[in-house]
Amino acid sequence: MQSALEAVKGVKEAKISLRDEEAVVKYDPQACKVDDLIKAVKNAQGMSSYDAKVKKK
Repeated sequence: MQSALEAVKGVKEAKISLRDEEAVVKYDPQACKVDDLIKAVKNAQGMSSYDAKVKKK
C-alpha cells in the first residue's frame, strides 16, 4: 500500500501503520486530490475491500 501511495503524483511522503490501520500522507494538494489517494489504496494489491477514509490533522 505504501508504494501505491508513493506512486501518486504529488505525494511527498507516505508512512503506513498496519497495526493502527492508518496511513499518514504528505502531499501537494495542487498535484493530487484526496480521491486520488483513496483510489490508490483501494487499487493496491489485496486492498480492494478496504474502506479508506480521510482524517485530516
